[in-house]
Formats: sequence, structure tokens, C-alpha cells
Amino acid sequence: MKFEDYQYIRPDLEAVGEKFEKLLIDFNEANSFEEQNKIIKEINKIRSNVETMGNLVYIRHSINTEDEFYAKEQDFLDENMPLYQNVVVKYYEALVNSKFREELEKEWGKQLFNLAEMELKTFSEEIIEDLIKENKLVTQYDKLIASAKIDFEGETRNLSQMIPLMESKDRATRKKAYEAYIGFFEEEEEEIDRIYDDLVKVRTNMAQKLGYDNYIQMGYYRMSRSDYEAEDVANYRKQVEIDLVPLVVELKDRQRKRLGLDELKYYDEPLEYLTGNAKPKGDSKWILENGKKMYKELS
Repeated sequence: MKFEDYQYIRPDLEAVGEKFEKLLIDFNEANSFEEQNKIIKEINKIRSNVETMGNLVYIRHSINTEDEFYAKEQDFLDENMPLYQNVVVKYYEALVNSKFREELEKEWGKQLFNLAEMELKTFSEEIIEDLIKENKLVTQYDKLIASAKIDFEGETRNLSQMIPLMESKDRATRKKAYEAYIGFFEEEEEEIDRIYDDLVKVRTNMAQKLGYDNYIQMGYYRMSRSDYEAEDVANYRKQVEIDLVPLVVELKDRQRKRLGLDELKYYDEPLEYLTGNAKPKGDSKWILENGKKMYKELS
């Protein structure tokens, strides 16, 4: 099925909540692994539908933020998905406390339980209003970025349409394109700063309500980082500085020489060769078919 053929139907989250409540009662009262396993499959079907609809809205709204229908649906989800999350968290709580956990781990894998435990560390009903605020701020940012209209060489372009020009073989064009691209962010600097500042405040507020000193650890849990933490990333950054930066410096100098430049400027970096960057040999259909072939051979 093609993406455009997927039908969107707004999920009835009230009905979903009622169904979840009944299933969780049955789950907690189940007397066997088989009963609980069956209920998990039912819950997964419900979640799959709700979250598929949510992703359809997000993608279609991102493609065209001026589409009134999907703008309204995005607003609906921004307001209501934290309430749905509350229902899912109750399921995760029942899951990690299951008296048949050992058998369920063998069936579904331990990682499911790791993810469930992290989810429990990042949510309480106390932060639902904060989550709604966060959703709205993220949507504001997405809409702002998607709204970019850059006049360049007689055409109005969005940010992604500027990228080929930033990879132009002509250095003057690259520089001009970069300046136009950056110019959008400079013009919107005040609004971008406001959104980021509000996001920091609301996320810090959520973290502190949940007992964290700041958002860092909560952020790792929300990103499902079950096997590394901030200290590991700090060590990785140090390794990048020591081991990778010298290599990158060498590679950039090779690039400078290939391009025949005395100095490699920021607007030169996207261009790898004087003959131009590599391009796909076919159209989108060709790319898709060959991509499917490649992944099939890899598996």
C-alpha cells in the first residue's frame, strides 16, 4: 500500500481508555502466562492503530503545515496524546509487575521490560499539562521551519530546496545560497529563541516534578537509552576530540586540495569534488526498487 492510500481516522481516545481499563483488569487478574500474553497482543493492536494514526497526522502535517485539516488534527493530538500516554503507562506498570514476567520476557524479550521501566521513570499524571505544553511548542517549531520561503535567483524555495544550491559547483552560488539559508534563521532568531527557552523551562519543570535535578537523565530515559548514560556520552565526546578530530582535519585538508582552494570555507564543505557530488542514477522509483533489493540481500 502506498503512503497516500493510508486512511486517517481520528482515534477515539476515550473509547481506547475504556478498552485499556478493561484489558488491564483482565491482565492483572489473569491466572496464566497464556492469558496475559493474549491480552498483550490485543493491547498491541490497539496501540498500533492509535500510533499509526498519530504518525500519519505528524507526517502529513509536516509535508504541508498549511493544510487546515491536519493542522487541527495535530492540535488534537498535542492536547490528547499525553492522556493516551497515561493509559499506556498503566499498562507498563502492570507489565513490569506481572507474576508471569519471566515467561513474558522469554516471549517478548527483556528489552520490552527495559523500555517499560524507563517509561515509568518519565511520567506521572502530575506532568500531563507540561507534556501538552511541550507538544505545542514542538509543533510551533516544526511549523516555523516548514514555513520558510526563501527568494533565491527568481524562485521561492523552502529550506530543503536550498540544499542542492548549497552543493553547487560554483563557489559564489554556494556562498550566496548558504547566506540565504542562514538568513531565514537570523530573521526568525527571536521566535526560535523563545521556543527553545520555553522548551527548556517546561522540560526542567517536568524533570523536577519527577524528582530529577534537571532534564538530562529524564531525557535519556525518554529517548529509550537503556544501555548508556550521560557519563558514557561525555567519554565518547572526549574520544571524538582525541581520535576523530585529527582525522577529520586531515580529510578536510584533502577536500580543500581536491577543490583547489587556498582555504576551505564553511560554504565549501558540502561539495566533495569539482565535478560535483554523486547523484542517484535513477528516479525515486529506481531508488526504492534498488533499496529493497539491497536490504533483501543484506538480510
